[in-house]
Amino acid sequence: MRKVVILALSLFVFMSGASIAASKPVVLRFAGAWPALDPVGLQMKGLADKFNKAAAGKYEIQVHPGESLVKLLDSLDAVRKGAVEMVGWPTGVYASVDPRFAAAEIPFLVNNVEADAATQVSLLHDYSKFTEEKFNCKVLMVFTCLALDLCSTKPVKTASDWKGLLTQSVSPQSAKFIELVGGSPVPLPWPEGYQALQKGVVNATMQSSSMIIMFKLYEVAKYVTRGYLIPASIMFVVNLDTFKKMPKDMQDALVKAGLEQQKEANAFFINVDRENTKTLREKGMNVYHLPKAERETWKQKVKPYVDELFSKMPADFAEKVKKAAAEANAKYPYRE
Repeated sequence: MRKVVILALSLFVFMSGASIAASKPVVLRFAGAWPALDPVGLQMKGLADKFNKAAAGKYEIQVHPGESLVKLLDSLDAVRKGAVEMVGWPTGVYASVDPRFAAAEIPFLVNNVEADAATQVSLLHDYSKFTEEKFNCKVLMVFTCLALDLCSTKPVKTASDWKGLLTQSVSPQSAKFIELVGGSPVPLPWPEGYQALQKGVVNATMQSSSMIIMFKLYEVAKYVTRGYLIPASIMFVVNLDTFKKMPKDMQDALVKAGLEQQKEANAFFINVDRENTKTLREKGMNVYHLPKAERETWKQKVKPYVDELFSKMPADFAEKVKKAAAEANAKYPYRE
C-alpha cells in the first residue's frame, strides 16, 4: 500500500511539473539600444505590453533596453541569424548595408513630422518585403522619431551662414548634408555634442529637437534652426523564422500589436515635436523656423546627394518612396 501511495505521489508530482512546464510562455527577447525610459524605449514596452496581453501566457515579449543584449550596430545581423527574436534600430543606420534603408533619412523628403509619419507608415510593407527576402526579418512597425535640426552658437538663417560652420555630424547622411550646404562636418557620436560645443570643437550640431533638450545643449548653444532638414524613423522587427513558427493567432496578435503601437508612437512624436519648440524657448533658446523660400535654396544644394540616394535603390522602390512622400506632403504643407 505504501508503495502504491509513493508511486501515486510521484506521478502527481511529475504530472504537476509537466503542467507547470507546459504553461510557461514562449519568450521573445526584444533588444534595443534605447534606455527603458527613453521615448523609444517606452514604445518597445508598449508593443510588448499589447502583445503580452493578447498572448495570455502563451507567448511573452521580454524587453532588453540600453544595448543590454545586443549592440546597436550588431542588431541587423543578430535578428537575421536568430541570435535574438526581436530588435529595433534607427531605419537609416543600415543605409550602407542596403540603400533602401536610406529612404528614412533623405534630406528634405517631407515637409514636417506629420508627413514623415504618414510616409513611413505607407512604406511599412515595402520595407518588410525586402527585409524578409534579404535579412530574414519581418517589420512590425516603423515610426517617425523627428528630424535633425540645427543647434548652433550663432544664428543660421541663410545658406551663407553655413560658411565655415564646424558642425557635428552624427551620420553619413548628416555629414554629406553639412558639406553640401557649405559647412564643415565633424563626425562625432551624438552624446559628445555637449562637450564639443562647450569646448569650441564645433560651432553647431545636427540633432533632433528632443535630443537637444535631453542632452541640455541649450546650456552651451543658444540658436536652433528648424526646417525638418533630415527626417528619421525607427523600425521594430521580428526574426522571420521565429514568426513563421508561431501559431496563426499569435502571428495575428503580434502584427496587430505592432500596428496599434505604430499609431501611438507616431501620435506621440507628432505631439512632442509641437511641444519641443515651446520647451526650447523656455530654456532660453532662439528658435528660428526656416522660411519656405530659404528652405528651397538649401534643398537645391543637397539635391545631387538626394538623387544619388535614390539612384542606388531599386527603381520601383524609389518610386514608391517618392509617391508616398508626395502624397503626404500634399496633405501636410510646410509650416514656416
